[in-house]
Amino acid sequence: MRLFLSLLLLSASTLAYELALMRAFSLTLWHHFAYMVISIALLGFGASGTFLSLWWRRDRDPERAFGLFAALFSFSLPVCFIAAQRIPFDPTLILWDARQLLTLAAFYFVFFVPFFFAATAVGVLLLAWARQAPRVYFFNLLGSGLGSLLLILFLYVVPPEGAVLAIYAVAITAVMLVLPAFPQRTRALGLLALVAAFYLLYYTNALEIRISEYKSLSVSRNLPQARIIEQRFSPLGRVDVLQSPAIRHAPGLSLAARATPPPQLAIFIDAESAGALTAYDGRRAPLEYLDWTTAAAPYHLLSDPTAARALILGAGGGADLLLARYHEVARIEAVELNPDVVSLARRTFADFTGGLYDLPGVELHVQEARGFLESLPRTDNSRQFDVIQISLLDSLAAATAGVHALNESYLYTVEALARATDHLSDGGQLAITRWLTMPPRDALKLFATAVAALEARGLDPAPRLALIRSWATYTLLVKRTPFSPEEISALKEFCRERLFDLAYYPGMAADEANYFTRLDQPYYFNAAREILAGSQRRATFLRDYPFNLRPATDDRPYFSHFFRWQALPLLLQTYGRQWLPFLEWGYLILVATLIQAAALSVLLILTPLLFRRRAGQEAGSAVSRLPVLTYFLAIGLGYLFIEIVLIQKFTFFLANPIYAVAVVLTAVLAFSGLGSLAAGRWGVRPISACVGVALLSLAAAWLLPLVLPPLLAMNFSTPARVILSLALMAPLAFLMGMPFPLAWRRLADARPDVLPWAWGVNGCASVLSAVLATLLAMSFGSRVVLLAAAALYLLAAASGRAFRPRKA
Repeated sequence: MRLFLSLLLLSASTLAYELALMRAFSLTLWHHFAYMVISIALLGFGASGTFLSLWWRRDRDPERAFGLFAALFSFSLPVCFIAAQRIPFDPTLILWDARQLLTLAAFYFVFFVPFFFAATAVGVLLLAWARQAPRVYFFNLLGSGLGSLLLILFLYVVPPEGAVLAIYAVAITAVMLVLPAFPQRTRALGLLALVAAFYLLYYTNALEIRISEYKSLSVSRNLPQARIIEQRFSPLGRVDVLQSPAIRHAPGLSLAARATPPPQLAIFIDAESAGALTAYDGRRAPLEYLDWTTAAAPYHLLSDPTAARALILGAGGGADLLLARYHEVARIEAVELNPDVVSLARRTFADFTGGLYDLPGVELHVQEARGFLESLPRTDNSRQFDVIQISLLDSLAAATAGVHALNESYLYTVEALARATDHLSDGGQLAITRWLTMPPRDALKLFATAVAALEARGLDPAPRLALIRSWATYTLLVKRTPFSPEEISALKEFCRERLFDLAYYPGMAADEANYFTRLDQPYYFNAAREILAGSQRRATFLRDYPFNLRPATDDRPYFSHFFRWQALPLLLQTYGRQWLPFLEWGYLILVATLIQAAALSVLLILTPLLFRRRAGQEAGSAVSRLPVLTYFLAIGLGYLFIEIVLIQKFTFFLANPIYAVAVVLTAVLAFSGLGSLAAGRWGVRPISACVGVALLSLAAAWLLPLVLPPLLAMNFSTPARVILSLALMAPLAFLMGMPFPLAWRRLADARPDVLPWAWGVNGCASVLSAVLATLLAMSFGSRVVLLAAAALYLLAAASGRAFRPRKA
């Protein structure tokens, strides 16, 4: 039992470290790169199978071998984390500097090492105790599931680098449990080295994370007298507050503005700009600058703002809340996900902000914006809003550099905009402000999404939409009722006075477009007309446009994904080398990761195994090799396909991305472990288990989109939603834990010489699956990924002959 407990802790520290890397990447490199981290981790597992096939002998002591590789994992964990901080990898430069592909490969190798040692330790036990594979697999998966919860707990207490140190302590504990298997001197030296390394890391702060010099916080620290005056951390990210007399945050402020912002404190989440805290003493006059931004447009269309009700989604530091206060809106509801940001405005800097979240008429909800929309009952007229404002919280640099291409957002989908319009009063407006990107794509995709949302509610979009732009931002207005002539007149006057361009309003003439901030053509107006022209003309326009403007949906919530491969020749012909900035580098990193993952899988996993086969070390095994390949390849791909889709779906349901990752990983891994343990006792056949997973995957593909929105609308508490999530995932996750250990045990009886090879093939498939699942989800939607997973498990079931006993 001591060894199984050590396995559980090793698995927990491995998974926790994997998630810690995602958290660290979010802080240093704009994106969590989950697919890349998962791919690196699984590359380690695949390569360990190759190593074991060449190194493992039955006369080796499994406990000592396990302890050796567990110790190597513990030592390499902090060493490789520190080494990675010294690699000059910057994804924003990958478009211009081919050497960044080499640094990406170096990233792969450095982070690969700890996972290789951890996987080898687990593989030793699976090989040595193949007949007990369900039990070994149970402790491995249960530990991994606990690891995700462990990291969430750590991140509430310490920053990401501190979490890495805490994970190292867990790994040390795992090693200490197996030290009795070694000679006394070895035990003493090993324990001394592990503990000494821990104290060295703790007192030298060697694990400190280095933030890219191109991130907003790094750039802003160069402002005069800039200094960080407050810092918070949680699973939602690191929050920094920067003070400098040069800070001026007013996105898209009119060039004709007669007012400037009062003193402000800049807010950064994961080192990227997330708005500002603004000095407020209750007076209206200092807030005038906010009325010179495109976000102020909806208030100028209200007949009586003082009787209006406003909803601010993504309130952040409170700029849009102050804008509503400037227009003397009577009742304001503010929704903000990050409690640290709320605490800064409400408590730490309450004197500076005037306690804006506690002002009369202001009601605060610490909740995810889409979840809040879904929880509002449609029949409650008291929760109908005259203005629903979706705040601009992204930085200009991040928006224009394509760093959000891989981000999932359920706030800019057809379903989300349709849901928002359900909560508008008869004359109410949904106002969405975002950064303007050139060539035009972001505003046009949002316009197309709004058109689809209104049509989904059976409404004609043409008289219910308006689009305006400044030199840097745009604001889209959406109504349930048509714009009145008075509202259109007020909008035109608002734009004329502030030198904002009208891009579309009902009845707009072509010569009214492209007036102040002139472009070569009235791109926005022309595109709006094409999108509104009708289904066939719209389809032709969306098909021929150089960027992907297809409306985002809950099944494909990648709003900021604009790149289209079929448009690449046109971009090259039109712009030459200058087309590179128009390709989202996040998407390019995804493709580069897939290519490198495939190449490294062949190099580190398949090539050595094929070499071994040619060397004659597995004579006579060619007949059953192909079915083994098919089976373990299929379940390796299928398992991760399902896991990644479940994370996406339950991010929507739990209304908190951090909870979703923790709950899904815990549920899938822990229930899979239970399924593994049960399968070993119930005598289930691998074929039956695969068919069961395939059937439940098909059911999930159709039922989850139907079940989750109504459940979310019931406004359950967070603990209740977690319990419901576990219940919904349990049957599928339980069966997912059966195919691997059952097949492994049968293979141990029929072909024990092929076990390391099967381990390597499964690992190779898993390396590719995380990246492939993301690409498929972006291109075809999560339902297609689940259908693909079902097909893969059926393919595995059809390969069951791989586990028939060999004929003499």
